Amino acid sequence: MHTVPTPARRQASPALRDRFLAALDQDDSAAVLEIARDLLGCTNWLPTLTCFQLGLTAGSTYGDAAEIVTRPRTAGRPEAA
Repeated sequence: MHTVPTPARRQASPALRDRFLAALDQDDSAAVLEIARDLLGCTNWLPTLTCFQLGLTAGSTYGDAAEIVTRPRTAGRPEAA
């Protein structure tokens, strides 16, 4: 049995966080997914409006958002990004 390593808890650079928000605003799914991989485990707080846009509770982190947007989609389920 293989275990999936837990991403290290860390903070991300402001530039990376800004790129993620810009990609979300531009509805650039490819960029969102690419950037999200670098945000897994990020402990920086996500802006409240972005939390709501992604269906997250206020106070969620960029790492939480990254988990949501990188999660495999299921049939009939709307995309988060």
